[in-house]
Formats: sequence, C-alpha cells, structure tokens
Amino acid sequence: MKSTLALGLLTACLFIAACSGKSDNDVIVIDGSTNMANGHIRLNNDHVVLRVDGSPDATISENGDLLIDQQSVSINDTQRQLLKSYYQNAYAIRTDGIATGKAGAAVGAQALKSVATRLASGDPDKIQQDVDAKAKLVKEAARKICQDVSGIQAAQNQLTPQLPAFKPYGNIIGAGDAKDCMNGTND
Repeated sequence: MKSTLALGLLTACLFIAACSGKSDNDVIVIDGSTNMANGHIRLNNDHVVLRVDGSPDATISENGDLLIDQQSVSINDTQRQLLKSYYQNAYAIRTDGIATGKAGAAVGAQALKSVATRLASGDPDKIQQDVDAKAKLVKEAARKICQDVSGIQAAQNQLTPQLPAFKPYGNIIGAGDAKDCMNGTND
C-alpha cells in the first residue's frame, strides 16, 4: 500500500506542478535534470523547442518545419513526417502527463476516503483493494507517457542519420529510456 500511495501522491504533485506557475505557452515536457534526458524538450507557443548543451535551440513546428538557431533547415517529405511525429508525441506527453496527474490525485483522494470509511466500518482490510483499483488507472495513464516517449525516440532515431542538422538533438531520449519508462510502470 505504501508504494501505491507514494505513486499517487507523487503523481498528484507532478500534476499540480505542471498546471501551476507556467503558462500553456512554455512547458518543459522532458528535462535534462532527469536521468532520461540528455537535453530538454519544451513546448513554447505551439512549437517544440529542443535544447542540448553546446548547440543552438532547434524548433519544430506543427507542420514539421525545423529551425535551428532560428534558421530554416531544408527537409524532404519523409523528414517532415518524422518531425511532425516528434512534435505530436511531445505534445502528447503534456496531455498524458495531465491525465496521469489527475489519476494520481484520484488515488490520493481514494486513499483518504478509503481510510476514513473502511476504518469507520471496521473493514480496514479493504483499504488496499480500494486504492489499488485507482492506482491501476495511474499506471495505465503513465504507460501512455511512455508510449509518447517511445514515439519521440523512434522519430529521433530515424531523423538523426537522415538529417545531419538534427544530429546534435539525436540523443535527448537515450537508447533505453522508453523501455525503462515502461518498466517503471510495471512495478
């Protein structure tokens, strides 16, 4: 029960942090301070901004345009589709993160409700069952984030050899990050 409660409370905190203090125009979805990222991915004014140390920012628009250091990069149709996929998955992380946060908040609320009602009714053994049902929703929502990370990784891995200008941004999502993310939701 402790790990389930911790997961719920952590997710609720992430949700609250994601929804406060930042406008919808500037949200970091993958941050280099995590063990997952070798840079960061930020959403800014309907653009995905990639930042890695030692390189200028790269910006991907919804239609798949790529700017590096505010200069347009020539791309072909295949590269444009991959950049669109990168963009869509980055925005999906934000959306799925909010859903995960809401599910986490529901776990916390369910835990409090279950403790109160189950203790009052003399049925404390059912608390874990009540909380586990809600915690399952958190794991399902978190798996969607992992799928989004996997989508970014797939686009990144295809773009890096095809588009030399993209190479500095080709390791923001590391080789095993999507798998590690999914493994973390199976605990």
